[in-house]
Amino acid sequence: MKIGRNEPCPCGSGIKYKKCCLNKTDDERLADAIMYSMQSIERDARIKQCLHPNHDECDQKIIKAHAIQNNRILNKIAEEGHVITVDGTSNMIFQGTQKKGRKIATTFTGFCKYHDKILFQEIEDYEFVGTQKQVFLLTYRTMAWHYHKKQEQLNAKMIQYKKMHERGFDMASSEGFRLFEKGLSLGVKDNEKEKLIFDEYLLNEVYDNVNYCIWEIPYEVQFAVSMMHELEHNINGQRVNNLETDINLKKLYLNIFPADSKSFCVWSWLKENDDDYVEFSKQFMELEVVDRENYFNNELPRWTDSIIISPRIWDKWAKGIQEALITHANFDILYRAMEEETSDYKYIYMDTPWNFFEKLQ
Repeated sequence: MKIGRNEPCPCGSGIKYKKCCLNKTDDERLADAIMYSMQSIERDARIKQCLHPNHDECDQKIIKAHAIQNNRILNKIAEEGHVITVDGTSNMIFQGTQKKGRKIATTFTGFCKYHDKILFQEIEDYEFVGTQKQVFLLTYRTMAWHYHKKQEQLNAKMIQYKKMHERGFDMASSEGFRLFEKGLSLGVKDNEKEKLIFDEYLLNEVYDNVNYCIWEIPYEVQFAVSMMHELEHNINGQRVNNLETDINLKKLYLNIFPADSKSFCVWSWLKENDDDYVEFSKQFMELEVVDRENYFNNELPRWTDSIIISPRIWDKWAKGIQEALITHANFDILYRAMEEETSDYKYIYMDTPWNFFEKLQ
């Protein structure tokens, strides 16, 4: 159907066709639609909820809770009140870095004011000494943060779909979009199952159904991590999860953070996954310290965007190392292809120009 020059542009801009898309190429129209679909999407996709299972206690005031403690951890990492996060985006596609105030870094609207204060007192108000309850709460908060993020990612895709449709592009006809949406939906459902298990243990105060392994580091590191991960292969290269075929993926949690004159690396998992993760944790602890550090230097940028870095070490690395780290984070698909080609998933030492565990004088 021919569109009249003076008719409203079918892209939905409200401008006459002759002054809008008449002389644009298909690629230009698509680029404009993508830009439009991404406007305010982070704000629009935000979900405000309390993830604590006992909603009768909620005070109804949803706050921006910190997934990584602000005063005890981010305050140590921050420089002039700011930290570096790797949850930014470049060209709306590639993972990038951002400089954020520590008061807003790692915040999410996933708990009411009452539950955020009461639930996490054991790790907020007291020194971390690795008690069973502290590890459970650390793991629970990590689980809740990533579950919440997954929900917001799915919500953002639905908003983007609607806005692209307003500009004349039907993302539902794209196989790539359908597969991505399906993956997000399955991820949310999978995390919901995990959360129900954690909620039951929380309500019944059964903290010892989370197993863990702690590596204590004798100095304060310049970064922090709080992540949930479906480990595909252990350090010896044996299969743990098959992301393409497994229905119930076994979750592994990792928290790394500085404390007073030392740091902690805490691996944790539900005891029902002991068969895989007890062995993995043993393999990890049997590594020399230099290999533990190297394992993280290579794997963390591939695994997660939930890394907070001190500007002190970030600035010391300078632009070349910074760009190398971000490139490493964005080319996981390349590394996976190389591993699949050789069918060798065993950990081997691979040098990196960055070192998260670098000591600063």
